[in-house]
Amino acid sequence: MRKLKSLRRLDWYYRLVGLIEQKLGSVEVFKGPVGVAAMLALPLLVFWLLLSVIGGWHGILWFLLTVAILFYCLGPDDLDDQVEALIAAIRGGNDDEANRLAQALARSAQPVPTEARGQTVVESILTEFQERVFGVLLWFLILGPIGAVLFRFAAELRRYAMQTSSGLREWAGRVYYVLAWLPSRIVALGYALSGNFTGAFERWGVLDTLTLEQNETALRQSGTGALVGSDAGEVERITAAQGLVTRTLILLLAILTVLYVIA
Repeated sequence: MRKLKSLRRLDWYYRLVGLIEQKLGSVEVFKGPVGVAAMLALPLLVFWLLLSVIGGWHGILWFLLTVAILFYCLGPDDLDDQVEALIAAIRGGNDDEANRLAQALARSAQPVPTEARGQTVVESILTEFQERVFGVLLWFLILGPIGAVLFRFAAELRRYAMQTSSGLREWAGRVYYVLAWLPSRIVALGYALSGNFTGAFERWGVLDTLTLEQNETALRQSGTGALVGSDAGEVERITAAQGLVTRTLILLLAILTVLYVIA
């Protein structure tokens, strides 16, 4: 299972985009929406062809492939596994390992200092849940497996562009922010419904966080507000954030299932 999960990290996609950028990065038109569209069209075309071919064989095979694609798009790493490993490191007194795990969970290029670790981890759990899990699930429900592929690869293209200072950075960010706007607000509302409702809405500032660039701000503010009243210890705060995310996932899946059946 661990080997299967490692396949979700999309290292091959990073290498592919890097190789294409080496060849075309100096072309001005490639740095805009054309380049981003091309980089997203490649995986979309591959998965569409795969679904078309398998779908022509047998319905059961198509269903199994759809489930496999959904699993592939959830990630790159399992959020619960990372949180549990981090908590174990903190409880074991291994600050160096805990800081390393916190940096990996936050997917940050900068080291995470011990004094800021708890807050960084809590906020990362709140934002990463949308990017790794719910955004994929929502777009899967909207557009099927192609929707899940689109969201996941848009998220990874943005990550790649940010980490490498790619010329694609501006438009990769725009595309991802558009796709993440709706799931971010649904998750922010889910945090309020699954935690401290009053605290979430007081801190969220719904009307002040409506722009595309404020997706993560909405998640952080609603989530931390929903956690108001949780224990103050580092492990306790991290565990509370993990519990909030779990409750939110269950609640939102139940609501979406009912809406899907009705529709």
